[in-house]
Amino acid sequence: QPDVKGLVSYPLPWWGITASGTFQNRPGPQILATYTVTSALTQNLGRNLATGSATTGLIAPGTLYGDRFTQIDVRLGKNVRFGARRLSISMDLYNLLNSSAILTQNNTVGPNWRTPTSILQGRLVKFGAQLDF
Repeated sequence: QPDVKGLVSYPLPWWGITASGTFQNRPGPQILATYTVTSALTQNLGRNLATGSATTGLIAPGTLYGDRFTQIDVRLGKNVRFGARRLSISMDLYNLLNSSAILTQNNTVGPNWRTPTSILQGRLVKFGAQLDF
């Protein structure tokens, strides 16, 4: 599955502010279905499993994926000089679209199959400053 990523940075013509952003369009999680076969399930075959159980995949790896998701991050920054000193201030906005895309999921067959185990972090704003002297 292809990942599409991009980055842009542009100095805005007013107040000396620089705007930048990143764009990511990524595939969703791989959909798998693992099933555990126990000796109790194979008794009608006339012999038990050597280890007591075996795990098998019901969906071939690399064939099914969840929905693609898009993430956009933005930064506004400004550099201010005080003689030989420089102050850099910034505001970062992560996950601009506030996507709650599924990143990982439960792949074990059962009542919780395909239940999300992690999702994309929600929208986040971060302010920062750095003083160089």
